[in-house]
Amino acid sequence: MKSIRAVMMCSLLPLALIAGSVQAQGIGRAGTYLMPPNFGMMMEKLTPEQRTQAIGIEQKMMQMEMEYQDSVAQMEMKHAHEMMQMQNQLLDIFKGH
Repeated sequence: MKSIRAVMMCSLLPLALIAGSVQAQGIGRAGTYLMPPNFGMMMEKLTPEQRTQAIGIEQKMMQMEMEYQDSVAQMEMKHAHEMMQMQNQLLDIFKGH
């Protein structure tokens, strides 16, 4: 009975850590790429060519951020799936005891 309880605790711990790290990333990264509050006024001072460049850079930054978030989400899903498979294998091993 103790071994089953230990296996269950071992299986829940990684899931709790994953959930905690996801929440911590959201807190730590909040506001990293926000534009300054007076961004509109700053854009007015730029020449049309500079505005076009600034908008292009902003779009590229947003695209890179979205690609990064997608990659992180895919890695987390893959990791969680593999962890669950290994936890199921452990449970299968301990079932007979």
